[in-house]
Amino acid sequence: MSGGPEYNQVELPFIDQLISLGWKYIGGSVDHPTVTGRPSFRDVLVEHDLRQALRSINLRNNKPWLDDARIAQAIGALTRIAAPRLIESNQAATALLLEGHPVDGLPDWDGGRQQTIHYIDWHEPKNNIYTVISQFRVDCPRGQAVPYIVPDLVLFINGIPVVVVECKSPKAPEAIPAAVDQLRRYQNQRRADGHVQENEGNERLFFTNQILVATCFDDARAGTIGADLEHYIAWKDTAPIPLADVAKALHTADPAKLSLQQKLIAGMLRPAHLLDIIRHFTLYQEVSGRTVKVVCRYQQFRAVHGAIDRLLHGKTRKEDGEHDQRGGIIWHTQGSGKSLTMVFLVRKLRSLPALRRFKVLVITDRKDLQRQLSGTAALTGETVKVARKVAELKKLLGKKGPGIVFAMIQKYAGRDDDNPAAQAAAAEEFEELNADESILVLVDEAHRSHTNTMHANLQKALPNAARIGFTGTPILMGAKKRTHEIFGPFIDRYRLRESEADGATVPILYEGRTASGAVSDGRDLDQLFEDMFVERTPEELEAIKRKYATKGNVLEAERMIEAKARDMLRHYVEHILPSGLKAQIAAYSRLAAVRYVKALREARDELVEEAKALDPALRDLDVEALATKPRKLRVAVRAYQKLADLERLEFAAVISGVHNEDPMYGEWTDEGKIVARIARFVKPLVHEDPEKADPLAFLAVKSMLLTGFDAPIEGVMYLDRPIREAELLQAIARVNRTGHGKQAGIIVDYYGVAQHLTDALATYSAEDVEGVLRNLRDEIPKLRDRHQRLLDFFAGHGVANIFNTETCVQLLTNERLRAEFTVKLKQFLDTLDLVLPRPEGLPYVKDAKQLGLIYTEARKLLRGELPELAKSTGAKVRRLIDDHVVSLGVDPKIAPIAITDAGFAAHVGKQVSPRAKASEMEHALRHHIRQNRDADPVHYQRLSERLEEILKAHGEDWEQLAQALRNLADEAEKGRRKDDTGLDPQTEAPFFAVLKEERAKDRPVPPADARWLAGLTAQLVAHIRAEIRVVDFWKNTHAREVLRGAVFTFLDDHEVVPFEQADAVADRIMDLAKANHARLVKA
Repeated sequence: MSGGPEYNQVELPFIDQLISLGWKYIGGSVDHPTVTGRPSFRDVLVEHDLRQALRSINLRNNKPWLDDARIAQAIGALTRIAAPRLIESNQAATALLLEGHPVDGLPDWDGGRQQTIHYIDWHEPKNNIYTVISQFRVDCPRGQAVPYIVPDLVLFINGIPVVVVECKSPKAPEAIPAAVDQLRRYQNQRRADGHVQENEGNERLFFTNQILVATCFDDARAGTIGADLEHYIAWKDTAPIPLADVAKALHTADPAKLSLQQKLIAGMLRPAHLLDIIRHFTLYQEVSGRTVKVVCRYQQFRAVHGAIDRLLHGKTRKEDGEHDQRGGIIWHTQGSGKSLTMVFLVRKLRSLPALRRFKVLVITDRKDLQRQLSGTAALTGETVKVARKVAELKKLLGKKGPGIVFAMIQKYAGRDDDNPAAQAAAAEEFEELNADESILVLVDEAHRSHTNTMHANLQKALPNAARIGFTGTPILMGAKKRTHEIFGPFIDRYRLRESEADGATVPILYEGRTASGAVSDGRDLDQLFEDMFVERTPEELEAIKRKYATKGNVLEAERMIEAKARDMLRHYVEHILPSGLKAQIAAYSRLAAVRYVKALREARDELVEEAKALDPALRDLDVEALATKPRKLRVAVRAYQKLADLERLEFAAVISGVHNEDPMYGEWTDEGKIVARIARFVKPLVHEDPEKADPLAFLAVKSMLLTGFDAPIEGVMYLDRPIREAELLQAIARVNRTGHGKQAGIIVDYYGVAQHLTDALATYSAEDVEGVLRNLRDEIPKLRDRHQRLLDFFAGHGVANIFNTETCVQLLTNERLRAEFTVKLKQFLDTLDLVLPRPEGLPYVKDAKQLGLIYTEARKLLRGELPELAKSTGAKVRRLIDDHVVSLGVDPKIAPIAITDAGFAAHVGKQVSPRAKASEMEHALRHHIRQNRDADPVHYQRLSERLEEILKAHGEDWEQLAQALRNLADEAEKGRRKDDTGLDPQTEAPFFAVLKEERAKDRPVPPADARWLAGLTAQLVAHIRAEIRVVDFWKNTHAREVLRGAVFTFLDDHEVVPFEQADAVADRIMDLAKANHARLVKA
C-alpha cells in the first residue's frame, strides 16, 4: 500500500518508530515472494534469517557448530507442527521458542549427549535479528474463496513471525473493531467461532504468533490468537522506560500527547520488552473448558518491573540498619489480574541470576484465597508447597534454597466469629527460622492483615526477608503510615477507574431496595411488622420500623428474610436470569445465610406456581406489553418464559464453622462440601454441553467469599448487612469480573450500604475511590447516545427512515458499512439489555426491534457473512428481537433458501422489487460458489468470474441484471455436466480441471494432450480413492504423508507439471481429495 491516511498516518509512523527501536524494515510485495526472502507465498518463515540466527546464537566455545542437517531439524520442528486447533499449535510452537529443540550432539562434546538448539537468544536481545515486513502476503490453502491474505505488518524475530499488525485509517468508522475483525479473519477465528461457514485465512502464519495488534494511531489494542474484540487491550504505559523519554525520542513535547499506538510500540514492541513479554508474561489457561492464551496487561508488566527494581537495588535490612527497603505495596483493583501479577513476578525472578535462588512465601488470610492463588501459582511451572499446619510451615521456611511456599496465617483462622482459642493459636510466637536475605514474602490482601500478629511473627521468623504487599482495594488513609512501615512505599497503583476504562473489569452499578422501600410487593414489609408487633400502637410501630428496619434481630427474623428473599428472586428473574448469570447474598449473620437458602427455595416454588397458573393469553407478552402491568404479573410472565431454568435453580449457604455449633449449620460448614459448591457455582448456569452447566445459582454468605472470590459468572450481589470500607470495596468487586457477556455488575442494596456510601468511603482519599459505584440510571444517557448514533449512521448514507427495511438491508451489502453497523448495533443493544425491563428503556424498544429485523434480513441475504445476532447480544434483547422477526414471518433459525432448492425461483419471485430480486440471486450465487469451491475450485472460480462480469456489465439496470443472474443461477444449479473427456463430473473432472490448469501455466494444453491427461487423472483418482478408504485417514499423519508422496511421484514420473511446480500441485490435489472425501469413498 502507498498513499492514503491508513498508510501515511498509521502504517508509516508505525514502521518509522520500529526502525528507531532497532527493527530492520522490508517493504513487501504481493507479486514476488523473494522480495521478503521466501521462495513461495505459502511459506511463513524467513528461512535465511532463521538459519543465520541459529548459527550465530548457538555456539560452542564462542564459535558456531551447527551444520545444515541439524539446522534443518530445528526448522522442521517449527514447520511440521500439526494439531487439531490453532491454540494447540500455537502452544506447541511457543514451547519450542522458549525451550528450544534437541538435536544430536558431537562425539567430543559433553559425552556425545543431545544438545538443545535455541531459536531466540533470550539473554542478549541484541544478538537476534528483528525485521518488520509490510504487506506480507501469505497464500491460503487452495479452494478457499480468499486466495491469500495480506496483513499490513508482520514482525519477525530471527525470521519467525511473532507479531501481526492490522492498520486502519484514523478516519475510518469503528476502526479498531474493523481491524480486530480482519485479524480474526486471517486466523480463521470467525469460522472457529461459528460466525461464518468458510475459512478466510491461513492459520500457519499464527502458529508462532505472540501478539496481535489493531491500530488506527490514536487508538491501538493488543490481543492474542482467538481473542474477541473485548479482549484486546490498550497498552497505556511505556514502563520501565519513562513516558517522558519516549516522548523526547519521538520529538513530542508533552508525554500526555503520545498516541496509544506510540505507547504500545514503545511499551510492547521494543525488542527487549517483546522478548520479556514472550518469556515471562505469557501463559495458557483453561477458562470454561477451553484453552486461552494470556498476555500481561501494561499495569502487570509495570508492577513486576517496579518490584524487580526494588529487589535488585533496594537496601537489605543489614545495609539499611533498621528495615528492609526492597519491598513495597502493589495496589491493583480487584478483578484486574492481581494473582497473575504474582505469577509473572515469580517467573521473572527465576530468570535473573541475582534473584533466581529466592524462596517465595505467599501469605493469604483466607482458605478460599489460598486455594485460588495456589492454583494460579502453579502456572509458574514450579511445584507449589502448601503449609497446612504451623509445624509444616516452620519446616518449609527453615529449609534453605528456592521454592514457592503458601501459608495461611491469620488472627482467628478465617472464621466469621471471634474464637479466643483460634486467636491464641495465631498469637504463638515463632523463633528465627531462616535469616537468609534471599527470601521474598508476598502478602495477599495486605490492607486487611498487616496489623495482626502475623507480621511480628514473620519478621522474627524471617528477619531479613523482602516483603511485597498486594491489595485489591485502596488503603485507609489512617493505615497508610503503618502499612508503608511494614512493606515500604507503593510500587504500583492501578485504580478502579483505570481498570474499567481498560476493560479489565466491568462497571459496578447499584440499585437501592432498602427496608423502607421495596422489600417486596408494596405492602409486604408493613404487613410483616404488623404481624411481629401486633400489640403496638401505630405510633410505636412506626418508631420500631425506623429504628430496627436495618438492624440485627429483625434482619435475622424469618419473616423478614422470607419477604426479602421473595423480592430478590423476583428481581433476579426479571433482570439477571435472562442473561444466564448467578447471584450472591451477603447476609447479616450465619443464621441469616442459612435461612435465606430455605426462603429462596420457597420463593422459587411460589413463583413457579404463579407462572404455571398464568392465563395462556398472557404468557408471551413482550416488554412493551408488560410495561403497564402490575409487577407481580410482569414477574410471573418472565418466570414462565424461563420456567425450565427457574425450576432447576438451586441455592446454598457458604459459611465457616465454629466449635460445638448447632447441627443445623453442619450441612453448610463442611469444608469438602464448600469446595464442591464453589466449583459448581463458577460453572455457567446454561451451556451447550450439559456437563459444563450447573443450576446452583445463589450463594448466601456472611463473610466468606466476599474477598478474593473470582467468579465471572456472578452478575449480581444482594447486600443485606452492614459493610464498610475495605470489606465494602472487596465485596462489591465480586461482580466486576469480565466474561459471559456481562456488561456491568449489579449491586442491589437491601440494607442501605450504597445510601451511606459517602460515609463508608470517607476514610479513603477521593482519587482512590472515584467511581466505585454508579447508579443504574446513569446508563440512560449512554443508551440515548448510542441509539442516536445508529439513526445518524443510516441518515448519513441517505436513509432517513430505518423502517424502510429493504433500503437499509441493501446498504449493508457494503462490507465496510456492514462492519460499522454491526459494532454500533451491538453497543446499543448491550446498553438496552442492561436497562430493560426498567421503564427508561421502553422508548427504544420499537427501534431495537426494527434494527434487529434489518440485521436478520441482511444476514439471510448475505448467507453467513454476518454472525448470528444471538451470539453477541444479551438475552432480554435477543428474545425481544427474535419474537418480533418471527412474528413477521422471518425465522432466523431457518437457513436461507439455496439455488438448488426447488422453491428458489418462487422465493425470488416474492421479493418486492427488481433490485431485491437481483440482490437475492447475487448473494445466493455467492453462497453457492463458496459452499462448493473446495470440491471443484476451477469450475466454481469460473462461475465466480462470470458473476462479477454480469454485475459489472448491468450495473444498476435491475431488470436486466435479475434476468442475467437468473440464467447463471439455473446453470449453477445444474452443476458440472459430463463432457467429452469421459470422466465422472463429480469425482474425476475436478481433479482433471486442476491438473489442466496447472499444466497450462507452463504451456497450452492441446486436445491430444488433454485426452492423455484425462487418462492419467482416472489413474490418479483411483489410487487416491483406494488410499483414503482407511478409517480416520485424514487424522492419520503418516498415511497422509505417504499418499502425498505418491501424488508427488506420480506428477513427476509422468511429467504432468515441471518438477519445481510438483510440490505445490501435490498440495492442491490433497486438498481436493479431502474436500471430495465423501464422494470418493462412496463411488
